[in-house]
Amino acid sequence: TLVSGCSALTSITIPNSVKEILDCAFANCSDLSTIVIPESVTQIGDGAFYQCLSLVSITLPYSVKSLGDYATFSGCSGLTSIKIPDLVTNIAEYSFVNCSALTSITIPDSVSGIGKEAFANCYGLTSITFKGNKPPIFDNNVFEGVDKSIPVYVPANSIEAYKKALGNYFPETSIHALQH
Repeated sequence: TLVSGCSALTSITIPNSVKEILDCAFANCSDLSTIVIPESVTQIGDGAFYQCLSLVSITLPYSVKSLGDYATFSGCSGLTSIKIPDLVTNIAEYSFVNCSALTSITIPDSVSGIGKEAFANCYGLTSITFKGNKPPIFDNNVFEGVDKSIPVYVPANSIEAYKKALGNYFPETSIHALQH
């Protein structure tokens, strides 16, 4: 069942029987501030939370392996934190574009690619952490509009690789060893 566009919806709990959140399922639910996603969910569809302006924080269960393409959380301007599960291998293009309140993001070591403009205009970011020893493959304009002076934390043995991979986005002086 899609509830897209239900602007008065403020909270929802998804039952354990749900395995996939469909494309645009909660898109434009502008008052939705709380959502509980059960461990049964493995996939979140394209644009599932597009323009959920009141969504402040969301915890994706470890069972989630796939985030949909094209603006899964795009325009969630109130979103301050999100935990990306360790099974996610790709952050699709435009996934978090215009999430201007997002203050930090941690990219797990499972992520091997980040799509075009995935974090563009996330100008509230104050730090980014990468857990993987090998940098993901970055598409175009991934961090467009993000403050280039924020610290980017990476595994100590991979600093040079990240400096090369992130050279279009951050100066070498912004890339620091991750402290354990």
